[in-house]
Amino acid sequence: MRNPIDWLAGRAEAKVNRKVYEAKLDARRAAEGKVRAAASKGAQKMKKGGQKPPADQKKSNMGWWPFGKDEEGEAPACPGCGAEVDPTWAACPYCQTALGGGGAPAGGPPVPKPAGGAPAPGPDMPVGPGGNRTMAIDLDALGAPKKPVRGWLVIVEGQQKGTDFRIYEGVNKIGAGADNDIVVTDDYLSTHHCSIRIENNVYEFVDNGSTNGSYVNDRRVSKEEVIDNDRLRLGRTEFRIKTLLEY
Repeated sequence: MRNPIDWLAGRAEAKVNRKVYEAKLDARRAAEGKVRAAASKGAQKMKKGGQKPPADQKKSNMGWWPFGKDEEGEAPACPGCGAEVDPTWAACPYCQTALGGGGAPAGGPPVPKPAGGAPAPGPDMPVGPGGNRTMAIDLDALGAPKKPVRGWLVIVEGQQKGTDFRIYEGVNKIGAGADNDIVVTDDYLSTHHCSIRIENNVYEFVDNGSTNGSYVNDRRVSKEEVIDNDRLRLGRTEFRIKTLLEY
């Protein structure tokens, strides 16, 4: 049985670690906000004074726009409607204003036009409901994780030393097999070695009858509640568990 004093000390340490982590995160966000505010203020002063941005800033501004930019670092715009366009296009796809280009995007074939005169939508011009080119993103379709993160497993000894894995609410399967939630490169691990089940702020470690067994703080176990900073040894790989408890 785990010493109750050690268990309480672990819970207290986890709470302190969570507060320290949140304080560091808040401080970093505040510092980043100050930097962005200072940069924005400097840009406004330069714009009012009629100054051009430095050469290195001008160069960086020209990198993200796929159609290129003019000498002032601005994206090419249609003289008719002001929309961003490729200067190689013969006409603006939005208002049909003549652009005087060759009618083909740089590095690609001419854009086909339907009977109405507007360019036909291609793979890079998706058309949404109602004819809108901008389509909503379905986060569920992107496979965004639905389970909340409850901590990490950090490898402190073994082939993958320094690697960390997130652990989520529910069951987290660990082993050498590719179908596990956490796949570990270790010849001494079983295919489905063990799992960690997290529920109601309780982290339960379960060995799945592995060949070489599982150890928590150098003690072989089949099932054990683990807390922040506990050491887990599976095969020749040692982990340190970091928990994110909710109070």
